[in-house]
Amino acid sequence: MWAKLEAGTEAYYHKIDRTTIPFRRILDNITAEAIRAPLVIQSLFLKMASEPPPPEELAAFCDRLNEITRAGGGIKLVQIYTVARRPAESFVSALSNPQVDAITDLVRQKTGLTAEAYYGGD
Repeated sequence: MWAKLEAGTEAYYHKIDRTTIPFRRILDNITAEAIRAPLVIQSLFLKMASEPPPPEELAAFCDRLNEITRAGGGIKLVQIYTVARRPAESFVSALSNPQVDAITDLVRQKTGLTAEAYYGGD
């Protein structure tokens, strides 16, 4: 089973996903499912207005993963990837392969989870 998690904070979640669903509800649902059976977490990261996700957001993302596992949830893999085709918004673009690698390494270091990088656009 897979779940999508692409943010560490409420503000960034709404900026990226543009939804009215509360971030806490997403986290609670992912945690509940991860307690039932280990999940693969799929995480799309991108540039907005040529800026990659800020370091504090990536740290918060790792904190959310740790929150899930501390609650007893199983995460068997975190897939880190970026934009693979032309986005609907002109201000969105893919991260470089080294940027995807850096996020993948950060997830491994901060969470101890297995993480893999997947590449897109560049």
